[in-house]
Amino acid sequence: MKQDVEPVEVSGVSPFGVPNFGPVLFAILLAMLAEAMAGSYIALLAVEDIGMSPLELSLFLTIPAASGIAVTSLFGHLLDRQPVIWPLLVSLLAKSVGFGLCAYLTETWMLVVNAGMLFGLGAASFSILFAVAKGRLDQLGGSTVSRGMAILRLVTSLSWTIGPALGAILVSQRGFPGVFLGAASLAALSLAIVVVTRIRAVAITSEERPKLGLEVLRQAAPAILALSAFHTAMFMGSNAMSIVVAQDLGTERDVGLLFSLCAGLEVVAMGAFVAWPGLSHRQGLLLVGFTLFAAYFLMALVSPTLTSLYLGQIPRAAGIGIISIVGMAVVQDVFPGRAGTASALFGNTISVGFLLSGLGTGVWANAFGYWSLFWLCASLCGFGALALLLGRRVPTTLTR
Repeated sequence: MKQDVEPVEVSGVSPFGVPNFGPVLFAILLAMLAEAMAGSYIALLAVEDIGMSPLELSLFLTIPAASGIAVTSLFGHLLDRQPVIWPLLVSLLAKSVGFGLCAYLTETWMLVVNAGMLFGLGAASFSILFAVAKGRLDQLGGSTVSRGMAILRLVTSLSWTIGPALGAILVSQRGFPGVFLGAASLAALSLAIVVVTRIRAVAITSEERPKLGLEVLRQAAPAILALSAFHTAMFMGSNAMSIVVAQDLGTERDVGLLFSLCAGLEVVAMGAFVAWPGLSHRQGLLLVGFTLFAAYFLMALVSPTLTSLYLGQIPRAAGIGIISIVGMAVVQDVFPGRAGTASALFGNTISVGFLLSGLGTGVWANAFGYWSLFWLCASLCGFGALALLLGRRVPTTLTR
């Protein structure tokens, strides 16, 4: 029997002392800032500027999610087999060009083609950057890994704090083209950082990786189902919130401010995981996160006012912060030595959520209206919590 190759655990080492961690952090910051700016206004661009119907909106939101799942899976497995970086370069380039084209395309079919091709490729950059960072952090092990991943998730939320607010300024001064050209520029800067700093992935030996099989999938299934439900509710709820606020309760500026407020509160919640990295592996916190997230949707339904939505960002942010960090840690624990596969799988729960939210936003809203989506999102939170409860007896760490 082969002896396992374990990372050397070094306590008290800052993640910023890990090679490539700093450049990856800034690349994630800029790439997610671009996502935050564009993502906050993509549904409004489709509905208010292009004039898409609810069903056309579903098509526009669904196709890039489907292509993103395929691309992310392919790149994740490739990264585990070879420490190549060209998939990241392709993904960031596609993200930049795709956002830039949104400023000029005026026909529904053009936007759908752009989203299906370039948005799908661009979706992989998130998981690749996290996989590169995880591979580097694993070389030290210990609390450095948990703290480093929490910092990166915190930076992602920081991007969503700044991005929508910046988007709100740009949309008020330059309209939708200003938002998407700004997002394209930020994605291009992220690509420049990867190239200039020569970010590289780490080669993982076969002894460090368990074989993928039914046992691994069985262990991962409860978390994957729960995270897919969570991301579906998150994206569907975001689409619904942006539309009801702009059309019924407030202005487009309020949309950006709500997204930024939530992300800013997420930063505060995630700070606890940076200070106490051991919290990342407490699976019981996932149930707390789903409860808080459901509470936000119920608040909006009980009191459908702008004030209620602003106050609701407190439980919304806490729920997102907890589920994002603990959920990613659970998936990574099931796939030791497979940073690419684990990050791709977590990233695909995001894409699945985006895909299902695209279908739900259009089809469900077409039948019952946009406010009814809050009921559906609250139900998805309940489904996610139930999946976790049923899977609690399933171990989350493989014995290698």
